[in-house]
Amino acid sequence: MVAIRSVRPQMRLRARAVIEAVLLSKGPIGSAQVVARAVGLSNRFQLARLLEHEGLPPLHRMTEWVTVLNWVESAEREHVSLCWMAFRCHRHPSACYRLVKKVTGHGWEEVLDKGSPWALRRFLSELRVWEKQSPQHRATPARRLPPVAAKGRAAQHHRARLRLS
Repeated sequence: MVAIRSVRPQMRLRARAVIEAVLLSKGPIGSAQVVARAVGLSNRFQLARLLEHEGLPPLHRMTEWVTVLNWVESAEREHVSLCWMAFRCHRHPSACYRLVKKVTGHGWEEVLDKGSPWALRRFLSELRVWEKQSPQHRATPARRLPPVAAKGRAAQHHRARLRLS
């Protein structure tokens, strides 16, 4: 959590609560709808907007990363295979290997060779990318009002018939 706070120090309470729950559970914490209700939001769409506004990835992406980080740290600490961890977590091993590849862009053996510090740096760099894509950091273009409909081509366009030929 310290590493995430260093990247996103101004995070609001609800967003911080979601991240801390994901980190404490070391992965999935439930559906987006359940999490939204748990933090006092009406639905999963409000949760998605909250995370986006805070410059965070969607809930599923965050849980994927935390899951992979947990696996790497466990493999380093306990010297166990991903297959063993998959069975322990009631997951299919091939799905775990695919998840590692999807999240990191590298296979399990390569990720394990690079180590947990490398994986954490990749996660934090992805958080920085999400932060740059957040609505707060986008340049807000000047609002343009729609042109006033006038006689001529624009007015005729509304009355134009659809031709199916």
